[in-house]
Amino acid sequence: MTGEQHIVRTAELVVQAQQGQDPTPAAIVRALEAAGLLRTTPLTVYRAEWDTEPLGLYTSREVAQGRCLLDAVDQQPDAQMVWAPVEEDAPDGEEYLSADGANTEYYVVPIRLRRTAEEI
Repeated sequence: MTGEQHIVRTAELVVQAQQGQDPTPAAIVRALEAAGLLRTTPLTVYRAEWDTEPLGLYTSREVAQGRCLLDAVDQQPDAQMVWAPVEEDAPDGEEYLSADGANTEYYVVPIRLRRTAEEI
């Protein structure tokens, strides 16, 4: 079963379960949200980059960091690698990879996706 098929099947089961209890649309939406099938927070992707050269978009910060580390460790295998925020007051913002205290020019940049044109 693919990921999409699993989501559809889970949604069907939630709706079927709700029909016997409270079949109102609001109740069904609450049940879908409780099952983790509705996204109520903005979707964020993470861009890995080296000196402004994009290395790809990833669904998690950790995977984007891993992509950067693949190249950085290859270039400096004995260096102590540490991720640090670009701005100290924004720990969930853009990060850079430090090798032995020096910026490697590898960055992970969070990009919040818009759901509607009104969010522009």
